[in-house]
Amino acid sequence: MDPRETSRTCSECGHVDKRNRPSQAVFACQACRYTANADHNASRNIGRKAETAWNAGRQSSAPTAA
Repeated sequence: MDPRETSRTCSECGHVDKRNRPSQAVFACQACRYTANADHNASRNIGRKAETAWNAGRQSSAPTAA
C-alpha cells in the first residue's frame, strides 16, 4: 500500500494540500477546517487505503481453476 500523501490528506473531506500540516503534530484542513493530531489523521487515511486494497483482493475477477 502506498502511503504517499496520507499526512497531507484530510481524512474528513479528502482535500490534499501541504499547508494542511502547519506543524509536525498538527493537521488543519484548509478546505473544511477539520483539525486533529497529524498522526491520527494520517492513520485514518492509511486504514482507508488498506481497507480498499483488502476489498479489491477479496473481489478478484481472476478466473477460477477448472
